[in-house]
Amino acid sequence: MKNRFRLYLLRYIMLLTALLLGACQPAQPPAKIHDGAEILWDTWGIPHIVARQDNDAFYAFGWAQMRSHADLLLKLYAIARGRGAEFFGENYLAADRSTRLLGIPSLAEQWHEQQDTDFKRNLIAFSTGINDFARQHPELISDTVKAILPVTPQDVIAHTTRVMTVFIAGISECGAVLPGFDFSDQPAASNGWALGANYSGSGNTMLLVNPHLDWGGLETFYEAHIVLPQVNLYGAALVGSPVLQIAFNDYLGWTHTVNPMDGCDLYHMKLTGDVLDDGYWLDGVKQSFSVTTETIQIRQSDDNVASEAFLIRRARQGPIIEHAGQILAVRLALLETPLLANMNRQWWEMGNAANLDAFQKILQGGHLPLFNVIYADVDKHIMLSFNGIIPVRNFGDTAFWRKPVTGDDSRLIWTETHSYHNLPKSINPASGWVQNSNGAPWYMTMPFLDKNNYPSNLAADVTNNRELRGLQMLNAHQRMSYAELITAKHSTRALVADQLLDDLMASAHTSGESSLQQAADVLNHWDRQYLAESRGALLFSVWFEKWAERTITKTIEADANYVFLPEQLLGDLFYAQPFTPSEPLISPRGLADKSLAVSALRDAVDELRASANELDMPWGDIARLRRNGVDLPGNGSSTELGVFREIVYEKDEDGKFKSSSGDSYIAIVEFSQPVRAQVLTAYGNATQDSIFEMGDQLQLTADQKLRPAWRTLEEIEENLAMHEHLIPNSSINQNREPVAR
Repeated sequence: MKNRFRLYLLRYIMLLTALLLGACQPAQPPAKIHDGAEILWDTWGIPHIVARQDNDAFYAFGWAQMRSHADLLLKLYAIARGRGAEFFGENYLAADRSTRLLGIPSLAEQWHEQQDTDFKRNLIAFSTGINDFARQHPELISDTVKAILPVTPQDVIAHTTRVMTVFIAGISECGAVLPGFDFSDQPAASNGWALGANYSGSGNTMLLVNPHLDWGGLETFYEAHIVLPQVNLYGAALVGSPVLQIAFNDYLGWTHTVNPMDGCDLYHMKLTGDVLDDGYWLDGVKQSFSVTTETIQIRQSDDNVASEAFLIRRARQGPIIEHAGQILAVRLALLETPLLANMNRQWWEMGNAANLDAFQKILQGGHLPLFNVIYADVDKHIMLSFNGIIPVRNFGDTAFWRKPVTGDDSRLIWTETHSYHNLPKSINPASGWVQNSNGAPWYMTMPFLDKNNYPSNLAADVTNNRELRGLQMLNAHQRMSYAELITAKHSTRALVADQLLDDLMASAHTSGESSLQQAADVLNHWDRQYLAESRGALLFSVWFEKWAERTITKTIEADANYVFLPEQLLGDLFYAQPFTPSEPLISPRGLADKSLAVSALRDAVDELRASANELDMPWGDIARLRRNGVDLPGNGSSTELGVFREIVYEKDEDGKFKSSSGDSYIAIVEFSQPVRAQVLTAYGNATQDSIFEMGDQLQLTADQKLRPAWRTLEEIEENLAMHEHLIPNSSINQNREPVAR
């Protein structure tokens, strides 16, 4: 009875919120009902947080993340302190060194002091929610992570800083020299579309949210819903973030895609002597490194703790690292300016915006270190803004800056970053849509932007077959309905098959080899899809991998200095007609070397037969969606094959392939009245055993289905799994902060 009464009170709060928002008037707080916040947990494990004050919502968000991901969250915070090895052993030592080298813990201390009063209280509330959950539910937390407690606001800032630094390093040359800061074998990727009123079948703008990240670790998404008197906000954040980073409200929404910006440079330092202590040359003048020493604790296998004195040298360009016999300085733009200090606040303000003007004013702060911002709103506006903390480099193109530049010329030490106004963007284009799937910014709509209007070192001039497949689907419609948008999002058609398969089959048939003719017949009957039932997809995947490997090997044999870059997959090494921006819908196409392709097909046939796999084995028999004991037939494939529905598989112990990255959080949003949305967190919303099943959304992933986003109290009540009423302790109101151990 008591809980039911509280639900009625919550209904009043949410109704009042809806009325205030719907009237487009400044929201007034409801009459005081009770202190704290409510979390209504639905049957998918999504927390619906209802609060009167921002800091109460932050408190509840910290609490909710602990219930769903306590062990993961605390582990990530320990690593962000540069203390992973202290708690988890020597495997984390390299990451600790990089974290300390870049000064992330000390920056977090500085940036915490720079927060404005209100947002500092929010960060305190978030960390207090984490600590209070740990104190009240110790049975839900592993013993191995309890020593990390308590969490501080500085931990939150350090973690979100480290995550963004990993992203920046991972898409640049810096990832190769910073151990623990490189992505897994599959780099972060994403699809994002915004459809305008003149392209949408309903006349309402629509938004496709579709990041592709690793299915674990610091790239794990957490789906949540936050209701305050002034906003009804739904979206997702990476675990450990205090704010939703991709979200929509009743007025607008946005998603992010990883953009090919360069936010990190390497400098080849010229020493003045034989050892580092002698210093380095800069503009013909001898300079000394600044030197500090930090102590890193390392847990041993017997649980004893050893210590390492870690020496950190810093030049004008940045911290020094020895790599492959070179002395390099690392310069990361997001760590060299104070802009990142307000990153989390900017995301929170974006979620509270109500129109394009307000949203753009927030973006002008320039606090997000990377990502395209793809936007749609109820006022029929769409936008794509290429975004990031990007250095202003006075000369040199992307190829020049991709390699280590000389460290003895101060003209190469950039100090400024590009403003929001100078970065590429498209607002309400004539095409009726904007899109990005990790390509260069000039491909965001059609006709393409003129890349000559931007500095040649702003972004790499790249695209990929997944993006070209998206452009095909967008151009195939004069208008696109909501249902068609969902269908396009799940498309598993392999664009590479359309580009190359006819040449390959013809060459295989003319070879006169029966095994190759049989393979050609299998490929001829293949539907060119990566559905669970698709026969021939496995053969094509194995052929493609061997064809790419043989092509690269052939090139290296001819030129020992050749370095393969992913964007070259669309070039003349592989295709008879390489990608041409003037023909994006029909290029690239045709095999550059048909005999090499046939040889790769022969190898693919031999490999499948040797492993007792049939040439026409259904894709879902070998590609499996696996997580926490769930094992389902897979669908989708990788960017390289031009599949829009990206799910990447890696070899498992039984010889099959398990899902490891790709489609993560998905949302299809239509800005109708009311807003409607379908969503999915592909691998589920928890890694922690609780009242929710881990990986419970994986069946929907297998079925290529989404679920409705429940945003009204009636919907939530009908699907309620648990209800919590939280009353934060007095430390938030008194602005006291947790003290780290």
